[in-house]
Amino acid sequence: MLRFMVEREGHVIVAEAANGVEAVEKYREHRPDVTIMDIDMPLMTGVEAAREIRDMGGSTRIVFCSGGYSKFETPPQELRSEGSTFLRKPFLPAQLYQAIAA
Repeated sequence: MLRFMVEREGHVIVAEAANGVEAVEKYREHRPDVTIMDIDMPLMTGVEAAREIRDMGGSTRIVFCSGGYSKFETPPQELRSEGSTFLRKPFLPAQLYQAIAA
């Protein structure tokens, strides 16, 4: 579904990762303009992966998608920083498009 929404807007998916460690490796290899990842991933969370990407000097826009955070919890700084967007599942395609374009 996510792939369909991204490609429907004319964006190209350059890589997919099954876990946070792989997400960092794929970022290092491809240096995409936008990285979309879940917060809850095996081996390394999306937040930990974002920290590593930022430590590499990465300027990618990071769109975090998760159903795991309660609306009453304070998201980590990475979710609130410039260049990052947090989308709570379920989200509308328009919300994803806006996050990618921001």
